Amino acid sequence: MPTDPLPDWVLQQRRRVGDRIRLLREERTLSQEQLAELTGLSRHTIYRIELAQYGTSVDNLALIARALGVETVALFS
Repeated sequence: MPTDPLPDWVLQQRRRVGDRIRLLREERTLSQEQLAELTGLSRHTIYRIELAQYGTSVDNLALIARALGVETVALFS
C-alpha cells in the first residue's frame, strides 16, 4: 500500500515521465487537446500527467505512447 504522502523518489519519476510526454508532444507539434483526441483521454488528464499532478495507469501511458508513435518504454527514458 502506498504511503501518504508519496516518497520524493516516486514523485520525481512521475515528473520525469510527465516531462518526457510533454517533450515528445511538443516535438510533434501537438497541443494537449490534440493529444487528448488521439488518446481518448481528456485534455485535463493530459495536463495533469504532464505536470505530475496525477499518477496515471499503464493503460493511459500505452495510449499516450501509441499516439506519440513511440514504445511505452520511451516515456521512461
